[in-house]
Amino acid sequence: MLEFRVLGPVEVVVDGRPVALPAAKPRALLADLLLNRNRVVSVDRLVDDLWGEQPPDTATKALQGYVSQLRKALGADRLVTKPPGYSLRVDDAELDLARFELLVREGRELLGAGDSKAAAKRFDEALELWRGPPFVEFQAEPFARDAGARLEDARLAALEERIEADLALGRHARLVPELEQLVASEPLRERPRGQLMLALYRSGRQADALELYRRTRETLSEELGIEPSLELQELERRMLQHDPALERARAPARPAEEGAPIPLARRPQFLVLVALALAVVAAIIAAIALTAGSSGKSTSGSGELRSFVDKLEGFLGQSQDGRRAVAAAIDGAFSCKLTPHAALVRLDRVQRNRQSLLQQAAALAVPNTEEALNASDLFQESVHASFDADGHYSDWLAGRKRCGPPDNSPELKAARAADRTATRTKRAFVRVFDPIASRLHERIWSAREF
Repeated sequence: MLEFRVLGPVEVVVDGRPVALPAAKPRALLADLLLNRNRVVSVDRLVDDLWGEQPPDTATKALQGYVSQLRKALGADRLVTKPPGYSLRVDDAELDLARFELLVREGRELLGAGDSKAAAKRFDEALELWRGPPFVEFQAEPFARDAGARLEDARLAALEERIEADLALGRHARLVPELEQLVASEPLRERPRGQLMLALYRSGRQADALELYRRTRETLSEELGIEPSLELQELERRMLQHDPALERARAPARPAEEGAPIPLARRPQFLVLVALALAVVAAIIAAIALTAGSSGKSTSGSGELRSFVDKLEGFLGQSQDGRRAVAAAIDGAFSCKLTPHAALVRLDRVQRNRQSLLQQAAALAVPNTEEALNASDLFQESVHASFDADGHYSDWLAGRKRCGPPDNSPELKAARAADRTATRTKRAFVRVFDPIASRLHERIWSAREF
């Protein structure tokens, strides 16, 4: 069995034994072709990737020599000539990067479906494929710097997802050291900071969690001149208010180890207190029901609707931040305030936030009315449409070597078409949602705001 490995030093392995590969440029060419597997990569693109803006006069001839060397190592049927360039045939099962991407996709689907244990296992399997930093051996080649940064960002995103699954499984105590190390090594990534805040809070260290938020705010202000994300701000607010929902974490589904302390929820004293509390709550509910019945009115429906609208308003605020971040990234790439890679990293962050937003929206309690159900469905459709547009913009940025004004590439045309589709979906949403919000004296939205 032939296996290609790029998640660390580039390797080719046959039946568990490494294949001798040419050094330097031919290996870099192999790495580039693996990133573009099963696609024709033009000679001009390969020359740019390997030599940059000022290639030597002999670059095309040298490239032909490197192709010949790779064919001797891999087989002529693997690396084929297809005008205007070359294509490397690779099955997904043969490439560690493809397996990593598949496992991460499966993990995210499981996490979204609430199966945190299976999700954590998938993410662990994906992360075990990594053998070291990608493409550090090709730092002289222009393509490798951006590609290596993208792969490393994908690894960190998978690690954050695995931590999210572990948090859902109640493993917060064991996560604290790992998250502290991750925050120290990646000080500008906000998601690990929020995860560490939550792990500290659930471990009974509220003061440490709030101090971490204060330090996060200082770091982001000093380094980037920005405030923490709305998600982090909301997390701090909920901690200050001792929101009971922050304590909700499913415990690992395994028997207690012999000699381990009995969890609080299984102690007799705790069960007695819970029974008393439930009795008090039942009495209060009964009193409210009697009052509502005697007055001939019920406020439960309107309260449920107000809670639904408030939650959607919060989601729209998060989506608005994402729209602004996407616009700033694309404009930055057009005006050369950002490199295509820097803009791509920002879009990747927005896409992760949108994924989280979709999970929150899917878990939202929706009143059983036609208008509320329609609003919920249309909001999720609009986030999906925005996610699709972000993906097309990411594809466009990934193919750009330089910043500059808009081009006529198919990727950019597809991104703008997806953006228009997202706007139409948002218009359908606000037509349903704004009348509800207006009745409750909440602000109304336009499709261009989120």
